[in-house]
Amino acid sequence: MASQVYKTLAKIVGIVLILGGAVAIFAGNFTGGFIKSQLEDQAVVLPTEEAIDAQLESGRIQQEDADALRPVAGEAVTTGKQAEIFANHYIYAHMKAGVAGAGLPEGTTFATVGGITSEKTAELTEEVAADNPDVDEATVAKLVQAEINDPMTEYALAEEVASLNDLRYSTLLDGNTLRGMLLNAYGWGMIGTIATWAGIGAIVIGLALTAFGFLYKGRKDEVVVREDRVDHA
Repeated sequence: MASQVYKTLAKIVGIVLILGGAVAIFAGNFTGGFIKSQLEDQAVVLPTEEAIDAQLESGRIQQEDADALRPVAGEAVTTGKQAEIFANHYIYAHMKAGVAGAGLPEGTTFATVGGITSEKTAELTEEVAADNPDVDEATVAKLVQAEINDPMTEYALAEEVASLNDLRYSTLLDGNTLRGMLLNAYGWGMIGTIATWAGIGAIVIGLALTAFGFLYKGRKDEVVVREDRVDHA
């Protein structure tokens, strides 16, 4: 009786695992296909070998970045893994190079550059106000912004602020945005891959349990009857 219960449970659990595994595989394949189609629409192409060498020589990327990029050099970004490589070993490498080129410490972010820019702008405002003592604060603020926007400005601080603004928005903000989208694709790609393999594992286990439930016959009880013969003389 107990053997029959185990066989029934094995059939039920096995069928559930098979169905669940099929759903997981479908979800994994759907995720991978969706990511591929979305990345193809962006038409992002990884740098070629020549471009990698040039970037490495100019210091825009480091050796570890070049090593990660070479296996996929020149390929279109269509998978989560390619997206992760492009995000972390090309875009992020350029962000770090931009920070280093500006003479800022490693680890400087969009937010910290904003703080530095505010300090420099305050110093510039003091200089402009000193040079224009007869104007009000609102006019000084307009003059400061004009100097920052003027590529021919004579204020060194205005040039510095303009450069920091370019680093902050064109390099760090845009870089963070692109990295976020690409790493999001990578994350979902990992989930899709895990779901696919989990589905395969569930189906294998489910098939084994189902086969056990249908095919296992159990052990037959053996009853040995021993007869004692008594000889009467």
